[in-house]
Amino acid sequence: MNSDLLIYQFEQGIPGFEHVNQFILEEVGNDLPMKLMKAVGGQDISLLIASPFLFYPDYEWELSETIKQELNIENEEEVEIWSIITVPLELSKATINLLAPIILNSRTKVGKQHILHDNTYSSRAPLNRT
Repeated sequence: MNSDLLIYQFEQGIPGFEHVNQFILEEVGNDLPMKLMKAVGGQDISLLIASPFLFYPDYEWELSETIKQELNIENEEEVEIWSIITVPLELSKATINLLAPIILNSRTKVGKQHILHDNTYSSRAPLNRT
């Protein structure tokens, strides 16, 4: 593995992969606004992620003080928000998980998948909204 890659620590893992605590982000391609979030340590787990704001510019929710403390967030410039993309065999049916965003602290390299409560976002929002 490339030693230049940054490792993000997920203390509780992510739902469905609670046993995986470290992930790296890899570029998918020069022109794609997506990344692969890959498990570190021999786990063959990769998740396609993208900024939810590219597909849903009006995506909005409040980052709680609990999350800010848990991830040691000091200012909004160090926060990155990503969403997991699911790509089935039929590409036009690809979805993005707006209900449980991945929150990263780019300064401390810690992250968490946070499930949003009390909102109307879907875990399978369509990527193609035409």
